[in-house]
Amino acid sequence: MPIALAFFVHYAYLIVFLWVLVEQVGIPIPSIPILLTAGTLSATHTISHLYVVIAVLFACLIADTIWFALGRRFGNSVLKLLCRLSFEASTCVSKTEGYFTRRGPVTLLFAKFVPGLSTVAAPIAGQTGMPYAKFLMWDLAGSLLWGETFILAGRFFGDVAKKSAPFLHWLGHFAFFIFALMVLGFLAHRIWKQRKFLQQVREPASGAN
Repeated sequence: MPIALAFFVHYAYLIVFLWVLVEQVGIPIPSIPILLTAGTLSATHTISHLYVVIAVLFACLIADTIWFALGRRFGNSVLKLLCRLSFEASTCVSKTEGYFTRRGPVTLLFAKFVPGLSTVAAPIAGQTGMPYAKFLMWDLAGSLLWGETFILAGRFFGDVAKKSAPFLHWLGHFAFFIFALMVLGFLAHRIWKQRKFLQQVREPASGAN
């Protein structure tokens, strides 16, 4: 087994936990590649699917609880800080609050799939005065849906790869490079999606002018 892959397998749950936590705190490093990789390895029973899911849920719970508490304590100031990172302070706040106003707590089910909304959904929930127990229920459901979507996708790919021993060997040999390409690819996709989101944010402002 290549050194990079062996290292990942040995510290898989800690790596998944820290990677997802850092992303959910607001640092734009995509977690999808790590979830796909973990899902693929779970297909070969190298790591446990259940433990990966638990690591993802704990990471999301910690990060989202922090943002929820900050949103409840500081309100719009937190949203403006987050949106200012996108250079769209006032319109970003109104746009993201609009998502929550129209859909309520259901927003938390799909928020992690939407660049530009995943980080601000939790502080908005706190700002609106949603009870923490209600937030926790919807947020964990959304985190589970998001995590399992990509873990199971990786698991499916791993099940297919197992049918060909030469391909599985090749996959393990170049796992690090494949993972690096996935990170770069998803990062580029996130930047593109965020720009698209910000264009949608500008539209109401442009129309008002």
